[in-house]
Amino acid sequence: MKKDSLGQYVLSELKKRYTVDAVNIGNDARLGKGMMRFAVERYEVQDVGNLCIVNMTAMLGLMTMETVVLACKTKDVPLINLDTVNAMGNKTQMVEFYDDRIEKGGTEMEEACQALKDADRGIPDYVSGEHWYSSILYPSSYAKKTKAKDGRTDATCRKYFDEYLAEIGRAAECDPAEKEEKIRTFAQTLLDKGGPAVDSMRKMVGEEITKRLVLEHMYGVKA
Repeated sequence: MKKDSLGQYVLSELKKRYTVDAVNIGNDARLGKGMMRFAVERYEVQDVGNLCIVNMTAMLGLMTMETVVLACKTKDVPLINLDTVNAMGNKTQMVEFYDDRIEKGGTEMEEACQALKDADRGIPDYVSGEHWYSSILYPSSYAKKTKAKDGRTDATCRKYFDEYLAEIGRAAECDPAEKEEKIRTFAQTLLDKGGPAVDSMRKMVGEEITKRLVLEHMYGVKA
């Protein structure tokens, strides 16, 4: 994990506020096939939930992807995924909120993130098309495409995570078992219906390991 990556920023900010323990995931920490390599880190964030950071390298380093997932089980906040893809001198960055909340309604975080998104309206959007999760994706989510050396989107993604941390701090506590079931439903649907990263994993390591990676490591629920 690069020291200036979003994953490193997320981990550092969580450590400032919570006890964060690395989880030993054995051989699942390093996976590869052909020219594609995955490095997986999993952490238990006490009083919050499960953090997973996945780094993928392909095409002899010409393409890299980092995915950061924080699944909060103690507060009624959405799932958050942060993605950075670098390829051929271009960079795509996304911060996506998925609605797994028990109680619905607008939040301060949504308003703050929408303002951040509006401030970057001059940066080209990354348009991924319609997916099964489009209906539960918060409109305030962020997806931009720039040149690799452009740091504007990095700064905005960090601000998005700052707002998410603030939301954790003020959100209502919830039943961890009920929230975990919401997280499980999302993760299982991701397995069943697919997504770009999951589809790549499945082709590389097969169904059994992909199931463990997605359910246990990425979202912190039992496979």
